[in-house]
Amino acid sequence: MARPPVRTLRVHLKPHHKLWLNWDGAFLMGPRYLRFLEAVDRTGTIRAAGRDVGWSYRTCLNRIREMERVLGAKVLATRHGGASRGGSRLTPAARRLVKLFDQWRRESMRLSDVAFRKLMRR
Repeated sequence: MARPPVRTLRVHLKPHHKLWLNWDGAFLMGPRYLRFLEAVDRTGTIRAAGRDVGWSYRTCLNRIREMERVLGAKVLATRHGGASRGGSRLTPAARRLVKLFDQWRRESMRLSDVAFRKLMRR
């Protein structure tokens, strides 16, 4: 099979990144979890954050529980609803984790894109 011309490769090939974090070998979080936790921080509710990422409320609760099980620590501090209106916010540890994952993801993508462009020039 003949190699496609380099300019065709440049037009059609685009790198795709899929990154996630493990904690002691167990899946902890990926990009959608990051978006979910950022949305909780922004909206103040699990339900609204779930809508942002396309998860049901039940899925959100299950994902939070699993993250907390893997970490052995709380991810969200919650207030129950009712007359005083409930809400959720990230714990300080979760906030640090979100910041770390976001920075690592951005830097990984940047470095990967640089490497890809460099290889495409060959």
